[in-house]
Amino acid sequence: MTSNSSNGRERLVGNLANTEFFTHFSRAFAQLTGLPLALEAAAAEEEDLKQAETEYSIAGVATTRVPVKVGKTLVATLRTGGVRLAPASAEAFVPVAKALLDSDRSAKEIEAERSAFASLPVYEPARYEAALAMLKSFAFQLGECAHRLLFANSQHEPEPVRQAKTYIINHLPEPMSLEGVASEVNVSPFHFCKIFKRATGMTFTDFVNRARVEKAKRMLMRPQVRITEVAYDAGFQSLSHFNRSFRRIASESPTEFRSRMRSTRSGALLAA
Repeated sequence: MTSNSSNGRERLVGNLANTEFFTHFSRAFAQLTGLPLALEAAAAEEEDLKQAETEYSIAGVATTRVPVKVGKTLVATLRTGGVRLAPASAEAFVPVAKALLDSDRSAKEIEAERSAFASLPVYEPARYEAALAMLKSFAFQLGECAHRLLFANSQHEPEPVRQAKTYIINHLPEPMSLEGVASEVNVSPFHFCKIFKRATGMTFTDFVNRARVEKAKRMLMRPQVRITEVAYDAGFQSLSHFNRSFRRIASESPTEFRSRMRSTRSGALLAA
């Protein structure tokens, strides 16, 4: 991960953490489960995190990371846990005490660790899995929210970047090049490429493709509009390019997305 994309990702995650969507859910999650919840920008070593992973400390304390993705790109992780999934006992502390002794900890330090160990919250495994299921669903929705935030202008972005994003959104159906957009905002292509990547964490081409897919998603919500029409109105020059880009970014085909949205709406109507 380059420093530019890392900075853009951290800004995106910071904006995401400040949304009402995240703050309301994290508060409700804590009240309902008693578990902490942290949203963290994805680190370079987490790039291969494809699904929720739970790690256990030597004391048996479970900590879980749930990936938050924009399309197939990992942008953040939701971290929760800090609980034991089995009742604390004297025997369970033995490996911890041994590790502390091996690291030359004092008797006072070991006793303090024993007290902390005994006070750890305990969760039934099934209850913890239920909390994680809730968190995985939220992570998907958070990824959708992050996707929308990518296209919102930020006061921290340079003026040419804000102008370029507005221009791109307003001209999606038209052929578009980096050089052409750079000219529209009165900067050189080289400078534009550099500041755009630094501000958004994405290349110009990736941003345009994501913006077009976002527009296509909105159009696909209208069942009377044909997929071919959606592709060209969103700015894709061929149906094959549209299908490839949509699957890469949304992790499903346009047809699968439309079918899933139709099922979701039907379920909501039945529940109403």
